[in-house]
Amino acid sequence: MEKESKTKKKDRDNEKLRKMFEKNRNLTRAFDGKDKEYKTKMFSYYFKRIVLVVVSIILLLLISNRTFFKENYKTDKINIKIPLMMFFTKDDGNEIVLKTLRKTAYVKDFFDDRLMNMTRYSCDGYSFYYDDITETAIYNITVDKNFAIKTVKIEYAKGDANCLCEAKSIGKEAEEKCNNY
Repeated sequence: MEKESKTKKKDRDNEKLRKMFEKNRNLTRAFDGKDKEYKTKMFSYYFKRIVLVVVSIILLLLISNRTFFKENYKTDKINIKIPLMMFFTKDDGNEIVLKTLRKTAYVKDFFDDRLMNMTRYSCDGYSFYYDDITETAIYNITVDKNFAIKTVKIEYAKGDANCLCEAKSIGKEAEEKCNNY
């Protein structure tokens, strides 16, 4: 008798579970249309928030950059005019590295125009452009293209133009030689 009552109890419990499951299945069928609408609204809501956060972070990085919204790059060693929207990456004291999305031709033309306003010195086998105001020699500007992002490298030395010419080389060694006198 005990076995019968246990099996009847199990049957009753199973029946209750089946009914609950059936009710839940009917409920999900009834809310299916509304559920899709809700999911679409929630996706749209979260997508907008995520895009807003990502754009805010990118804008914050660009604003905090030394050169992106500025037309001048200035340190104690160099003061050079640069185009807007150039992202500063490094300055090791003799080389500035900038990145941009602008066209290569535009960047090259901009720096060619800038160099035209400087004095050109030709020494033994090398030449450089000298800015009398900042006493800075720019001896190499390269624009490397990596798909959409262009890398601009500006190599410079600080010192007197005649001393840089007499150093028989240009770069860090010449700058050290001229600044030690």
